[in-house]
Amino acid sequence: MRSVFAFGFALLSISPAFAVDPTGIPQCDSLLKKYEACSAELPPKRVHEAQKELLEGASGIRANAENPTLRPDLERFCTDTFERMKTDSDIKDCMSK
Repeated sequence: MRSVFAFGFALLSISPAFAVDPTGIPQCDSLLKKYEACSAELPPKRVHEAQKELLEGASGIRANAENPTLRPDLERFCTDTFERMKTDSDIKDCMSK
């Protein structure tokens, strides 16, 4: 699965027992939460990669969430990425539920 975050952010996931801290951007929190839950459906070899991407992506978003210049772009990016993952990802069936 190719990385879906632009702006130098990688995307997401940790093991199902891991909870990503909120980013402060509701659209991004929804995306991260859903990706985290759905990442369990990835092939076992890809789960670790997804976990790393989730942590890096969440950290990058959190670091920029209060930047008034970047925040609208992050909101839009997370919304667009969520919609794209519902139709064009290895876990699209789970993402679209």
